[in-house]
Amino acid sequence: MRFWFVVISALGLLPLPAHGRTPEEVACEEAKLDRLAHRMANNGAGMNLFLWAVEGDRYSGLAAYPYFGIGEPRTRDDRQMGFDLTLHRAADRLNPRRPLLPQAVLTRNDLLTTPFLRPTDFPRLDVKLELAPEVVNPQEPTQGVVITSEPGTPTGAASGAGRALEADNLFERCPGEENSAFDLQVFEILSRTLRISEALLLPFPSGRGLFLYKVILFRDVESLSYRAKAILYDTIEGEYSEASFQLRVRLALDPSGKLAPGSIEVLPWCLAGAAPPCTELLNPDSAVIVSPPLFAGHEIQTSAQLRSGAFLNIPNEGSTDNILTDDIPWPDLLRGTAWDRPLGLP
Repeated sequence: MRFWFVVISALGLLPLPAHGRTPEEVACEEAKLDRLAHRMANNGAGMNLFLWAVEGDRYSGLAAYPYFGIGEPRTRDDRQMGFDLTLHRAADRLNPRRPLLPQAVLTRNDLLTTPFLRPTDFPRLDVKLELAPEVVNPQEPTQGVVITSEPGTPTGAASGAGRALEADNLFERCPGEENSAFDLQVFEILSRTLRISEALLLPFPSGRGLFLYKVILFRDVESLSYRAKAILYDTIEGEYSEASFQLRVRLALDPSGKLAPGSIEVLPWCLAGAAPPCTELLNPDSAVIVSPPLFAGHEIQTSAQLRSGAFLNIPNEGSTDNILTDDIPWPDLLRGTAWDRPLGLP
């Protein structure tokens, strides 16, 4: 049974469903997305790779290359590639004498993709999924499937099979993991508006932004709250490594069902005595922005537009330069976009 309660605000009365989750339900989905994201990677520096669950064994995501220019005033240019990932517990093989194996099918979503056209100053976007039993380095998969943003090449879809999908328990069903149409719209909005880069870090930003991030999106415990777990990853001297910091996004709806102003925050550091979920990476050296979605590859966001939303500054635990929470003016950011409408009840 679905229960309803009423939020009373200066704007009016808004009925919302109480669709919160238990901490155990959230932790189960987070761990499952973690295991899948551990097998995935982008190419090149400065990439953001977003991933979220759709339904059952289906996932969607967005690979993005945000470029903020060099020096002030900062602007934002984006290249994007949408993708869908479907896992099958047992798929037929070309050789009928071979046993059925778990299969992964990775497909580019051309409606969400900026075509990579040569010559260009921007890197081609790749999404890679490692299917080998051991993930040594997903940036260089040994048994991987790869798609790219380059049109006219046979890399818009790829599939592969391997028992590692089953060994990683990726077919696990977590209680309460079903996402509503509202949740999926929220994930899409976050993937188009949220960007992470050390290029915007204060007071000492880098030039172009070199760090690589994987970001898994999922519903949090409280109703209308979501988590974005940012996994910073790299290969240094042949060794692949990952470490994460956690973001929480709190939403609200106005009486019409549109997104009202919300907030974003960094979860406390684990070493500060915080109980999980918490931020494990002591020195993220990263900045987070939430800015208006743009027509990737066709427009450049001005400095004023870039700074019109939320900004988090996360050098390291205990830094006096930390900005760990900010408000998100969703009505302003989404004005004139496809999401400037009632999103429906979550």
